[in-house]
Amino acid sequence: MIFHHLLRWVEKKWKGPKQFVDKATGELMMLPADMAFVADKQFKKVVDIYAKDEKKFFDDFSAAFSKLIHLGVPYKGDEKVYQFPTLNA
Repeated sequence: MIFHHLLRWVEKKWKGPKQFVDKATGELMMLPADMAFVADKQFKKVVDIYAKDEKKFFDDFSAAFSKLIHLGVPYKGDEKVYQFPTLNA
């Protein structure tokens, strides 16, 4: 999961553009835009929460995505919300 990996990066020492590599191997790369997640103090709190609890991330993402795809769709109020089947069903 990306949040777990965001906490294990170091700046790459080279003459090219600024990049970050994983501490373990130095072979995986993230851009400064990716690292903004941990540079921002408020968002770093969210990274820490999701890094510790992958299920919470997926539950929160699922709820937000469901809200997003139903936003602006006119419902009478008595219709059943369509639930897409999961891949592991």
